[in-house]
Amino acid sequence: MPSDRGVGHRDHKDDDRVSGNRLLKALLPPLVIAAGVALFLLLRATAPETEPQPVEEPAWAVQSVEVSPTPVPPRLRLSGYLESPRTSMLTAAVEADVASVPVREGRRVEAGDVLVELDRADLELQLREQTAEVNDLRSQRALEERQIEADRRELANERELVAIAERELNRVQRLADRDMASGSDVDARRRELEQQQMSLSGRQLAVDSAENRLEQLAARLDRAEAVRDRFARDLGRTTVRAPFTGRLSEVHVSPGDRVRPGEQLVQVYDTRALEVRAHLPAGKIGPVRRVLALEDGLSATAMVDAQSLRLELDRLSGRSERGEGGVAGLFRVVEGGEDLPLGRFVALEALLPAEPDAVVLPFEALYGTRRVYRLDDERMRAVEVERLGEAPLADGRRGMLVRSRELTAGTRVVVTQIPRAMDGLRVRDLGSEQP
Repeated sequence: MPSDRGVGHRDHKDDDRVSGNRLLKALLPPLVIAAGVALFLLLRATAPETEPQPVEEPAWAVQSVEVSPTPVPPRLRLSGYLESPRTSMLTAAVEADVASVPVREGRRVEAGDVLVELDRADLELQLREQTAEVNDLRSQRALEERQIEADRRELANERELVAIAERELNRVQRLADRDMASGSDVDARRRELEQQQMSLSGRQLAVDSAENRLEQLAARLDRAEAVRDRFARDLGRTTVRAPFTGRLSEVHVSPGDRVRPGEQLVQVYDTRALEVRAHLPAGKIGPVRRVLALEDGLSATAMVDAQSLRLELDRLSGRSERGEGGVAGLFRVVEGGEDLPLGRFVALEALLPAEPDAVVLPFEALYGTRRVYRLDDERMRAVEVERLGEAPLADGRRGMLVRSRELTAGTRVVVTQIPRAMDGLRVRDLGSEQP
């Protein structure tokens, strides 16, 4: 029995110890947090007071240029293709075989140079045959003229013979009335008279129709001579010559080819009548028309295949394609370009009349399409400008030509592209250069 009481006493002690441990674990986290908060409040209360530092506004680093408005001629950059209004596609005038082609594509030729030779044999035979026909008709005409002269002479004789036959018939008739001639004599004289009258009528008809016969022969002779002349002309066309000094752009035949009238042989263009057809923007047509009205005109330059070209605007095209703004300008090549092929792409630069109070700026200075920024007490100030075209910078680079009343002499313009540029943005000028 005593042993059972001892065991029960130990069990009660163990239960009390477990309960105490659980209570300690539950109270420990709040006590730690409370101690930390108390320590933070103590340190904050005893810490020295400091003044807040002001936040400085950032400044973007930019470059700028100083401008000075002056009259500047805009440079109009255009592009087009080389062509010639004097371009001839030479075709065959007759049906014949190609005998020789002494030229090659791309070669320069002088006016009158032989380009293609066609076989002449068939045409020579036709010409000989037609010439013989003409000679035959001429002989017939000469013979007819002599016959007409003979008929006219014989007509008088025929009339005299009719008169004689009439007198003879009258004489025999009087004799017969006195029974001194028979009726058969009268009939014989009457038949002689009728024969003479028929002969006279035939001769008279021959004389009267002489002019008609001559006209018929003349018409036949004219037709024959026309055919002969056509054969002679066609014979001359078997030799195809250059119509002017120029360059061959196309050769379509070779020796041995059979060609028919109208088939293409060669194409030649005049190297002294070269033009560049360039598209003019709609906004530049007005200024260009005004320049055309001036005596000096509009000049342009270009560099193609290391060749320098000097051009002048000759005229504007008389047609504008639908859906295409602007119109084509035809620039006459004044100097250079003789060796350039037709269809060559040409980038040219035209010089327009000077624009007053203009400023040349790098393209980097432009924001949007019509806005730049000037410097004002380390702040960017937006300026709306009028774009006038392009002009070279001092270092030879391409620049844009603008104008604005706010861009006066000494104004500094930002030439650095920065993101989110806006009016009033603070900047720091790193350096400057003359535009």
